[in-house]
Amino acid sequence: MKNALLVALCVLCFVAFSSSAFAASGWRAGKETYKNNCMSCHKRGGEAERLKLNQWSKAKWTKFFGEDKKGMHEEPWGKMSEKEKDDLLKYFHKYAKDDHTRLGCG
Repeated sequence: MKNALLVALCVLCFVAFSSSAFAASGWRAGKETYKNNCMSCHKRGGEAERLKLNQWSKAKWTKFFGEDKKGMHEEPWGKMSEKEKDDLLKYFHKYAKDDHTRLGCG
């Protein structure tokens, strides 16, 4: 009986903490997507303006990701999978100006 209770408690802890761990892996994957797809242009001296992820709120980044891409974003955006786009948005949200969790406030 004690073993069954211990196993149940372990499973419960795993489930409780795994959702935050999986979310973290999303933004980490988004960081890699950013490096591989965006950084070539969005860097100092690059073809496009250097990105400051904290200049926009989560809502503004979400709106940008929901818009049709034209011009310089059309080609790289078309090559990314939906998962890459989702992870990229998680990365942008992590550093958005209204994300207080990175400051230890939430």
